[in-house]
Amino acid sequence: MAVFENNVQRLIALVKSSITGEKLPSDIDFESRFEKIMRLASLHEVAHLVATALLDGGFLKDGENIKYAQKQIYDASYRDTKNAYTKELAEKIFSDNKIPYMPLKGAIIKEYYPERWMRSSCDIDILVQKSDFDRAVNLLKNEGFELDGNLNFHDVSLIYDDTNLELHFSICENIKNIDSMLKNVWDYAEKTGEYEYRQQNNFFVFHHLAHMSYHFLAGGCGIRTFLDLWILKRANFFDYNEVKKLCESAKIGEFCNAAFELTDVWFGDKPYTDITSRMEKYVIQGGAYGYFPNNAAAETIRSGGKIQQIISIAFPPYTNMRVLYPVLNRVPIILPFCYIYRLFEKTLGRNSERAKKKYKIIKEQDSDFIKDVALLMKMLKLDSK
Repeated sequence: MAVFENNVQRLIALVKSSITGEKLPSDIDFESRFEKIMRLASLHEVAHLVATALLDGGFLKDGENIKYAQKQIYDASYRDTKNAYTKELAEKIFSDNKIPYMPLKGAIIKEYYPERWMRSSCDIDILVQKSDFDRAVNLLKNEGFELDGNLNFHDVSLIYDDTNLELHFSICENIKNIDSMLKNVWDYAEKTGEYEYRQQNNFFVFHHLAHMSYHFLAGGCGIRTFLDLWILKRANFFDYNEVKKLCESAKIGEFCNAAFELTDVWFGDKPYTDITSRMEKYVIQGGAYGYFPNNAAAETIRSGGKIQQIISIAFPPYTNMRVLYPVLNRVPIILPFCYIYRLFEKTLGRNSERAKKKYKIIKEQDSDFIKDVALLMKMLKLDSK
């Protein structure tokens, strides 16, 4: 009988089973831990995969648990169908108007899952060239897409029939070392249709790892990103040595090594090491979209201390401010007024309660936790970027 020491190992075993179809021993008691496992799975956006393995393996007897699991699968499939329609509509608009475009991230990765719906996505990412961006946005708006918020550092969000399209004019992350490579994305593109382009496979995986490192620094990158690596590895999608070279050029070579090592621990038979154990703990508590105490600890380390971190939050560098206040891209001279407005927002405005909570977490951070995160970042060489 397989022995799983904790819910993380149970979760990973179920996710792997859902992909490979390999049956787990029928006498494993998953149901007694159903609620905890599903909560963890939802945090990492793999609940539908866990539900698939539990139902296929006959591990659920309780009627309410069965209904809940079935709903996870139905919701994932329904969301994928809606996303696929919106993606095809956007691509048709671009093609009809002779705008080159490039699908990104999950839109490509899901092709290598056993079923497309198994790779969940909360949004659709498409890249167009910066010179085509404004026209592309206007064309989408003319066809019923609605803007959802302001222009971000590298994209804008548009909503169509409750689906979210993130239209990019860049894939840079506002982090110097990885942006040195990411800014060249069109140099690593290959034509796959009259107006459709895709990243070359090795660059695609590099982009995936660079994006992982960005989210890792922001508090975590989730189990799903490692699952994606494993899926692409199983499909012989890339040349590891070439991916490693790209990562080393962007100064994330150690992170690349560790990410593949943890992937092999979870979905292969590689034993844990000190770095993969530490990385697992950080990733698991971070969930799919990060965990603020993780982020706060990482930022404290990068800022040089709690006081410096609070100052950097109140007065971010110009590169960050022009993301928060896009008007600065046109009128940089008003930067001092933007700082004044930001201070007002943080102390008296609509964001004041959130800011107070953030400052409280920073102030009360456990010093041992900060030391653990600092050591992990040093081992991954993400502590000086």
